Amino acid sequence: MGIPLSLRTIWLGMLFGLALAFVAAVAWGAGRASAPVAGTRAALTTGFDLGVARAKPAPTGTVQEFQLTAQEAPWEIAPGVRVPAITYNGQVPGPLIRVTEGDTLRVTLKNELPQATSIHWHGLHVPNAMDGVPPFTQAPIEPGQSFTYEFPASHAGTFMYHSHFNSVEQIDRGLYGPLIIDPATPPPARFDKEFTMVLSAWNTSAMPGDQHGMADGSSMPGPAASMGGMNMDYNYFTINGKAFPSAAPWTVREGDLVRVRLINISNLAHPMHLHGHDFTVVAKDGEPIRPDLQQTVNTLSIDAGETYDIVFRADNPGSWVFHCHELHHTENDGVEPGGLIQVIQYEGVPPRTTGESAPPATPTPMPATMPGMGH
Repeated sequence: MGIPLSLRTIWLGMLFGLALAFVAAVAWGAGRASAPVAGTRAALTTGFDLGVARAKPAPTGTVQEFQLTAQEAPWEIAPGVRVPAITYNGQVPGPLIRVTEGDTLRVTLKNELPQATSIHWHGLHVPNAMDGVPPFTQAPIEPGQSFTYEFPASHAGTFMYHSHFNSVEQIDRGLYGPLIIDPATPPPARFDKEFTMVLSAWNTSAMPGDQHGMADGSSMPGPAASMGGMNMDYNYFTINGKAFPSAAPWTVREGDLVRVRLINISNLAHPMHLHGHDFTVVAKDGEPIRPDLQQTVNTLSIDAGETYDIVFRADNPGSWVFHCHELHHTENDGVEPGGLIQVIQYEGVPPRTTGESAPPATPTPMPATMPGMGH
């Protein structure tokens, strides 16, 4: 006996309606997944397009010349704490070298140190004779001598330059600097603010004692002669040559898109943690990361010799810190707060303080083994 026509029509209509409802539900869910709500963590993962590093950029015809002098000079790394640094042009870090992709870079180094030295262009693809690594690519630059490095700025990114002779002593005492190569064609991503952080560590107990001035006017005991190499007992940690509270705050405006170039010249790993915000990692070691592969995090461990570019949106007004989460690195000679603490201050927001002085802190002993100390 067959099903009556009227009942069969009702069933077919119900099945057709259910099918339409199912298709609509799937489409609605897919739409929500592909269109994250603005301001959510998912929205931050859409990425920032820095362009593509060119294998061989076209020459611009511009020669950018820089003069560097390697010399000993006093440098204050924390309030009242002066060290006999080894510097480029009397400053730590050395002068920013910033050129455009395709420029010819010409740097003349004059050595006024009592020891030989050289410059290595960390991360750059330079001709072998310009790599700055005695005895493999050049002879050491002896005291009183000069040497001119010349090479094309091979590709855009965040890099560094540093000594590659008696490297432990010379780098640990300040002989390094930042190097930035801008792309010849501006990338799609644009930023409102940009900051560069050169992370370094100091062992003041290994400094020549007669030159190491302390806050009370005394000298810290240390070898009387120049170091023949330094050990790993670092007790001060600096951002651009300054430990907190000497490092200048960053000032941002609500809504700013902020790019930070991180350079770790130290022999330690630094897990850098940003309070109150997330950031997106957009480049590593001078190489841009494709937007679809970029990650959004709030802590990034930067190993010795690495560089990273990160981006964050200033969308949470206040006084915030960006600091190393190896917490011994946020102390000055074992006393916190100090070291690798960067304050981020929003415009129009008064700095937040308790109005009370903190009680004197007791120095904490450095652990026998610290992350990233092996080298």
